[in-house]
Amino acid sequence: MKLKEKVVQTTLSPEEHAILVDYATQHGISIKEAVKRAILNLLKSDTIDENDPYFDLVVTSRIRDEKASQEVDRIVYKTG
Repeated sequence: MKLKEKVVQTTLSPEEHAILVDYATQHGISIKEAVKRAILNLLKSDTIDENDPYFDLVVTSRIRDEKASQEVDRIVYKTG
């Protein structure tokens, strides 16, 4: 059994609608398809890529001091 598709509605200003129409026209797709792509792109981009090499970085410090963060603040913000 195929699940029934859902309908999503929103309102756009005339300027937003014009941008949407231009986008759909330039890509040769319907407004419905453009909106669907935009939604899916947002949902995909708003997630964390667990394979992103940024999460494998190993941070090391040359300062062997428990108060290193205070030293950074002193240098950067000229405090203390």
